[in-house]
Amino acid sequence: MSTLQDVGETIEIQDEDWTPIAKLTVESRAVNVRFSVIKIGTPRQVTARATGKPHLISECIVGDESAIITLTLWNEDLDEIEAGKTFELQNGYINIYDECMNLSKGRWGSIRLASSDIVQVDGTIDMSRPFMGRPRRRMQRRSPTGRSFQGTPGRESKGYCSRKGF
Repeated sequence: MSTLQDVGETIEIQDEDWTPIAKLTVESRAVNVRFSVIKIGTPRQVTARATGKPHLISECIVGDESAIITLTLWNEDLDEIEAGKTFELQNGYINIYDECMNLSKGRWGSIRLASSDIVQVDGTIDMSRPFMGRPRRRMQRRSPTGRSFQGTPGRESKGYCSRKGF
């Protein structure tokens, strides 16, 4: 917690808790992330279905010491971001598009230049890969005879026929 002295008043400022990119999940909302811009994609123009207004969209690869992720930038945010510099995203969220996690600023978020640089970016973990944010399901072991591996009957004990005959 920091304090500011201004004309005899003391104002307390909350320090942000920075979330590592590797800790982001599909349900992450209102996250504060400090990242370094690795690569900026080419901007493309899209038209909003609801309003018909044109927008510029670009996808950037950003990362920190834990992982990398794709950041989606809209309109005037494209001018603020430069490759190789470190930025801070406040009140961002995770968006799912084509089964891939994307980091977005959104309407209520803000991006600003960071006071400290990220020295090394870990590119081995890509959080934008499909199904990266979802836990892996354990595969259920199957037996060709319909019996469980413990020796007890499988489907028969539950009241079903021994083979799927339908």
